[in-house]
Amino acid sequence: MKQTFSVPEHANGERLDVFLTNQLPEMTRSQIAKFLKRGGATVNGEVASVHRFLKTDEKIEFTTDVQPSKNKASEERRTAPKHHVVPNVPIIAETPDWLIIDKPAGLLVHPTSEKFESNEPTLVDFLVAHDKNIAKVGEDPSRPGIMHRLDREASGLMVIAKTQDAFDSLKSQFAEHSVDKRYIALVYGEMEKEEGDIKFRIARSQTQSRMAARPEHEKVGRAAWTHFHVEKSFHNAALLELTIFSGRTHQIRAHLFALNHPIIGDPLYKQKSQDRNVKAPRLMLQSVHLQFKDPATGEEKVFTLPPAAEFATIGKLLSHA
Repeated sequence: MKQTFSVPEHANGERLDVFLTNQLPEMTRSQIAKFLKRGGATVNGEVASVHRFLKTDEKIEFTTDVQPSKNKASEERRTAPKHHVVPNVPIIAETPDWLIIDKPAGLLVHPTSEKFESNEPTLVDFLVAHDKNIAKVGEDPSRPGIMHRLDREASGLMVIAKTQDAFDSLKSQFAEHSVDKRYIALVYGEMEKEEGDIKFRIARSQTQSRMAARPEHEKVGRAAWTHFHVEKSFHNAALLELTIFSGRTHQIRAHLFALNHPIIGDPLYKQKSQDRNVKAPRLMLQSVHLQFKDPATGEEKVFTLPPAAEFATIGKLLSHA
């Protein structure tokens, strides 16, 4: 089977595997990913990877008439994590089906195209070392058991699937937005409202290596929804609790930056000048609440974390106007 597609404006910024899954409902995303890893798609005539982000009017050719690599060992070396250093990651809870971890700030969740050949440790290294069976779970060998992620600079709660059934169930819950995810963040500026919604669309920036927030009425990018509530106000700063109802790349960071309240300590989404000169040791963003249904029992599972120590340290600095 060989098919040709042109990327419409509303799909600008979509990942190739996501786009093809929407275009080919008779195939699953994991099936499409397998063909992509064998070189089954080109974008504007060039072989494209699973994680290729698309642009409007690009031409895609997709075929299932591709064979697995004859050099199986070589293929496994390309897809297997290259690292040997196992990071220290706190486990909050664990069952035969899943585990809850507290991802440290600064730890990459899974290998990226830029980091794949490096020796930088990732969360994947920890997971496979903790339970080798996790390596077989999921749709992508480079991110086993992982169906959601946190930015490298952020910390906090993540759920990891230990079986394929648990992965499929949890992935569906995330896709249906039935998982309750809450974060805290320290931001620059005094909020005009105690709580509110941010619904800027999220698209890839055409000029910088980050995401860009676009007006809600535009068609560029993907719909995104973040709710904020002010937990504590400081002089020209605030501690926010944030709930996300969509899972876009850098959603919270891009939304708050567009609202002129960038997160303190953010090395990417930052303004040239701020009303306060606060030096933070890390991005002040933490996942502190995670609620989902146990795939095996249907029971509601709720996990919470106290704010990381850095929040108290920066909070004391902010308290001194």
